[in-house]
Amino acid sequence: MNIPEPQRARLSGYVQPGKLLPWAWLDARMGHARNYWITTHSAGFPSSRPVWGIWRSPTLVFSTGSQIARNIARDGRVQVNLESADEVVVIEGVAEPLIEQISPETWASAYNEKYDWDMPANTNGVYVVNPTRVLAWLSDSSGLDRGATFSNSATEWRFS
Repeated sequence: MNIPEPQRARLSGYVQPGKLLPWAWLDARMGHARNYWITTHSAGFPSSRPVWGIWRSPTLVFSTGSQIARNIARDGRVQVNLESADEVVVIEGVAEPLIEQISPETWASAYNEKYDWDMPANTNGVYVVNPTRVLAWLSDSSGLDRGATFSNSATEWRFS
């Protein structure tokens, strides 16, 4: 999957012309993150849960055996967020069972190395998020910049 050209994010009227964030900035944050928040569509309301996963740019591979799996079976549309509100990454995409994207051995090896865990080399309960839209921006948590950091860094990538 190719990375599209970045563009100014279409968010609110607060976004101003500014410097676009490079994909490498997003790549670094996603690769080093320990926890990823997955939001799925549940019975009438959104449902968010933290998961562990492996970033394989531009996709996230994660495992779950919880309500997330049941929700994805009904509706694969998901949103992925990192924990930081100062270095924001939001991925909108479609989650599907991991079948052929990477081998079970590659998945388990990367997972075990990152989390010091003993993940078996199979893909039961393992999903891959294919992005459709990715947003990223910086924010000054003090608020002293009156939103200038956000409005001048908001970046969007649209995947087809």
